[in-house]
Amino acid sequence: MTNEKRNKMQGKGTEKQARISFILFLCILALLLATTFVGCSKEVDVPFKKPILSLTIDPMLPKDANGYFHYKLWNRTFGGNNSHEIGGMVLWNGQVAPRGEMMAVTWESSHYGLLAKGSTMITSKISYINTYTGQWTITNLPPAIAQQNYIMPTISAGCYVDRDNGQIHGVIEPTYDMRGDTMTIRAKIVHYFVTKKNGDFEAGWLKDSIIDTKKIILE
Repeated sequence: MTNEKRNKMQGKGTEKQARISFILFLCILALLLATTFVGCSKEVDVPFKKPILSLTIDPMLPKDANGYFHYKLWNRTFGGNNSHEIGGMVLWNGQVAPRGEMMAVTWESSHYGLLAKGSTMITSKISYINTYTGQWTITNLPPAIAQQNYIMPTISAGCYVDRDNGQIHGVIEPTYDMRGDTMTIRAKIVHYFVTKKNGDFEAGWLKDSIIDTKKIILE
């Protein structure tokens, strides 16, 4: 083999190695650029899926075929309250809400009562051991008297959703003079969901509200 041919073959080998080295250099450069771009890019918010809330009132009363509930008033005193406990359920995607979620429910009623001026608002008693006789003694305290006319709600103002079971509780207090009326009760929940996080600060809040109503015939 002549020196000329030998030199040509060596030149081709060197040129091939140079091309491979250049390709490797480009790959390493692209990898470094990609790593730098990812490290400097803005944090991408995790996609948020709004939970589905459900709210149901349970008057805990007998219901007729038309969907009306019936409550027999037991306190026949004019203006006297007829207390009855009501309940319900709030679910988050069909399950009890996560422990970190605190939700409150507000109650509303179609009826209001009147507490007239001079009426007895509340009566109370005190019990104690008489130091002289050593006996257990119960004494009636003076009644609290209304100093003016008051419009009184016939349902409790609100409650928090039980974190363990999703239950809600309330009390209705119709008066006997409402006998024959149909009381409409309503539960409403307003909740704010965070849609994204930016470090230690939350942003992008979304408001949601759900309402449920039930009708109760007072008998």
